[in-house]
Amino acid sequence: MDCPRSNTGKGKQNSKTQQGFTLVELMIALTISLVLLLVVGTVFTSSRQAFRLQETNARIQESGRFALEILGRSIKQAGHTNIPFTGFKVAFTGNAITGTDGGAGAADTITLQYDGTVGDRDCGVGTPVTEADIVAGANIIQNHFNLDVANAQLQCAGTIAAAPAVPGAPPTGQVLLDNVEDLQVLYGIDTTGDQSANQYVAAPADWTQVVTARICVLIRSEQTNIVLAGNSYLNCNGAVTAVPADRRLRRAFTETFNLRNRINILP
Repeated sequence: MDCPRSNTGKGKQNSKTQQGFTLVELMIALTISLVLLLVVGTVFTSSRQAFRLQETNARIQESGRFALEILGRSIKQAGHTNIPFTGFKVAFTGNAITGTDGGAGAADTITLQYDGTVGDRDCGVGTPVTEADIVAGANIIQNHFNLDVANAQLQCAGTIAAAPAVPGAPPTGQVLLDNVEDLQVLYGIDTTGDQSANQYVAAPADWTQVVTARICVLIRSEQTNIVLAGNSYLNCNGAVTAVPADRRLRRAFTETFNLRNRINILP
């Protein structure tokens, strides 16, 4: 009798063999990952730079507004006369406005004088005018604005005295604002008597003709490496200027102020 054959011999293997990544597949995956990381890094860097630029520009605008506010307040008060209940004072006895022209590439200075009332303060240490000062006739405020170019600081020397100070060399004063690179002043003079400026000059021959003052301050950012190399900006003279090597953001702020005490009478 024949015995049945055994099926225990080698047959076909049905189990699947587990395989890994090939070198080519691994290199492709790494390349894609690096490209994605590069894109994410570029977006992050660009967003951070844009935020940094916006924040810096906001700070510059704040500094520019502050500088013009401080200067404009004194210009508007220039020549104010505190007429007492007794006495014969009917006009300001000092020089309401004077200044020096720094010339090409140099900063200007400007000095404002007016009679202070009780509570008014000078722009220096902020000494207030008291009732005793007014009674004694020692209430003339002088605010002298100038620029410390070496440290890029707008400063002011303020005094309260009985007699108007004689214009002279710019004194060293209190620091009002940092990162101010330039201060330029043009004076609007009225040569026709209609209380309107018909021309603007850097150094008037007759200071009593000045009815307006056009102020320009150039503010720079505190941080360096903000703008790209090769960029430019407009300076206070309206000229296109290349950004220096520090690559700070710079912006010029300009505003014209009236001397209210010289244009308050209708022609």
